[in-house]
Amino acid sequence: MRTFAVQYLVDPNGGVTMIKKVDHIAITVTNLKRSVEFYTKALGMKEVMRWKSKIPGIKEIAFVRIGTDMLELLSVENPKKSKEEDMAQAGVKHLCFEVNDIEKEIEKMKKMKIPVIQDFHILNEEHLTTVSGTLKVDLKKGLKRAVFADPDGIPIELLQW
Repeated sequence: MRTFAVQYLVDPNGGVTMIKKVDHIAITVTNLKRSVEFYTKALGMKEVMRWKSKIPGIKEIAFVRIGTDMLELLSVENPKKSKEEDMAQAGVKHLCFEVNDIEKEIEKMKKMKIPVIQDFHILNEEHLTTVSGTLKVDLKKGLKRAVFADPDGIPIELLQW
């Protein structure tokens, strides 16, 4: 059983917020077994919970985690495959996972025959200009990046800072 404690945090503007962190992100999948296998074997996440659902429209729910980050994979009645990404359409565009050795991870994904959406490339000053922010990003050096597709076509970005 999961318990919740309300923790008040001070936001950067001096106010008080009840938001502690993003707990999880939910993704509807067309085949729960296949998706759990992808997120655990390809990305190294661990399945930490599975529920049969009595909620109308939802058949089963699996939670996968890496560190403190968690995804909720929803098996629903009559699932529909993701449509091709349209950057103009509002909504979630991709999931990004930070990696230590992107070349090694890309090699592993390719050996597993996971579809490549964008092969290895570097985002740098040619692509991005910092407008504001507190993150320290060296755009001269750039960000190493590649994007693969999960079993339902959801873009999975691998990023090495």
